[in-house]
Amino acid sequence: MRNRYVCSIAAATAVAMLIAWQGNSVAGDLSGQQDFVTNCAPCHGTNGKGHGKSLYLVPNGKPPDLTMLSKDNGGKFPTKMVYKSIDGRNGIPPHQRFDMPFWGTEFQPQGQEFTTAGNAQVKTRIMRIVNYIETIQQK
Repeated sequence: MRNRYVCSIAAATAVAMLIAWQGNSVAGDLSGQQDFVTNCAPCHGTNGKGHGKSLYLVPNGKPPDLTMLSKDNGGKFPTKMVYKSIDGRNGIPPHQRFDMPFWGTEFQPQGQEFTTAGNAQVKTRIMRIVNYIETIQQK
């Protein structure tokens, strides 16, 4: 009886871990925090304050302090603006965006570029980064 109980707990744990993993994965993509550290932190810094190690790559000055976005927007996190800024393909005036990659293009999955499925994966990946940035807002 005890062995069946232990096996049931192990099976339930394995299923819960699989569901959590699938919820945090889009075709093997990293979580929002990991994606931020890999792709954004070189310029914005791991804490999001704009003190990354690759500042020399930013021709137009220092990247913005991402921890102040809510404060600078009347206490409300500007989800849509942050999404558009990360994506880079819509709503950004030309010739003002060459210091930050167009992640909406860079994140396209190989072999599915600009397809419905590919764009859905990009949207999910960018939203995870947006959601992570919302968690680092100063109160």
